[in-house]
Amino acid sequence: MNILQFPDVVGMYQGAKNANLEREEVDAFVSATYSSWLTFLWRSGTSRWALWLGEGKAMQDAATAAYLTLTQLQAKNFLTLTVPSDMLVADNLSKFDTRRVVK
Repeated sequence: MNILQFPDVVGMYQGAKNANLEREEVDAFVSATYSSWLTFLWRSGTSRWALWLGEGKAMQDAATAAYLTLTQLQAKNFLTLTVPSDMLVADNLSKFDTRRVVK
């Protein structure tokens, strides 16, 4: 299993459509999937094996970057993200810059 692989959101919506699930149910499931994926990346980044391999900080940075990107969907009431509070401390978030480039 590749832990940096993004959840298959399109597949989730297609499967939910086939199962006749309501949009709110699917949004909740997608939110839970992304929240658990972000939490897994963040917490795994503090594990001894990740720190020993030198990948711990990269995993935490990946989780933070994905969270900041997904918050755009949260602002549109598409997702509800629940992540560890230590990921949201100002010292961590201040290391990232979100910019949208419009051509």
